[in-house]
Amino acid sequence: MKKIKEGMNNMRNRVNITINSRVYTITANEDAEYLKSLGDYVNGKVQIVLSEGTHVMGEKPLVLAALNICDEYFKLMNRNDSKEQVSKLLTENRRLEKEIRDLERAEQDSGNKAAEAAEELRITQKVLEETEEKVKFLEGQIKVKETQIKKQKSEFAIREKELLDMLESK
Repeated sequence: MKKIKEGMNNMRNRVNITINSRVYTITANEDAEYLKSLGDYVNGKVQIVLSEGTHVMGEKPLVLAALNICDEYFKLMNRNDSKEQVSKLLTENRRLEKEIRDLERAEQDSGNKAAEAAEELRITQKVLEETEEKVKFLEGQIKVKETQIKKQKSEFAIREKELLDMLESK
C-alpha cells in the first residue's frame, strides 16, 4: 500500500484538507472524497485532543502520520478478515485514551494541590505579617513600660532618700 505524502506530483489526486484551521494539500492515488474523509477524521481527533487541553507539537509530521494511520485503519475496517485485528486496535485505543484521562486527572490534581499550597502560603504570610505587627506593637509597649519603671524607680529612690533623711533628722 502506498502511503499518503504531502506535495508529491506523481500522485493522481490532489486534495486540500483542513486540520485545526490549517489547510494541507495532500496528493495520493486514493479517491479525493476518501482523502477528505481522512482529513475530517483527523481534524475531529485533533479537536477532541485540543478540547481536552492537550497540546500537539510538530504539526506536519503528526498530521501525515495521523493520515497514514487513518488510511490503514479505514482499509482494515473495510476488510472482513481483519475484524479481530481491528478489535485489538480499538481495545488498545480505549486503554490509551483511559491512560491519557488518568494522566490528565493526575495533572489536574497536582495543579489543585499546588493552588491549595499557594493559598495556604498566602494565608500563612498574612498571619505572619499580622504577628509581626503585634510584635512591633508589644515591643513599643515594653519600651513604654520600661520608661515608666525607670521613672518609678527614680521617684522611689527620691522618696526613699527623703524618708531616710527624715528618720535621721528625728
